[in-house]
Amino acid sequence: MIGGVTLRVTTYSSPGGRSYNEDMLCEAYGHQPTSDKDLCFAFFGVFDGHGGAEAASYTKDHLLDNIVRQKSFWAEDDERVLKAIRRGFLNTHYAMRKEVGKK
Repeated sequence: MIGGVTLRVTTYSSPGGRSYNEDMLCEAYGHQPTSDKDLCFAFFGVFDGHGGAEAASYTKDHLLDNIVRQKSFWAEDDERVLKAIRRGFLNTHYAMRKEVGKK
């Protein structure tokens, strides 16, 4: 139970016909930086390897941080929150291209 909310979460990932799996899964729960009492959001990510685990791994490790760093993510207005989520995705995408592209 988190902040009075009961969530039951199950994840599963299969490599399909391959002997390895490039997909990544994650879950995270958070609250506003000014409060550690109330659950404010739940984040669930499914990241497809698309023929290589690097992009999925990078996104798993950075996407949530890039979203919650957006000041407007904490706004009361849903449109501002959605724009912050989009900016977080785009920031992660551009940073990943630079980072993963070096390898």
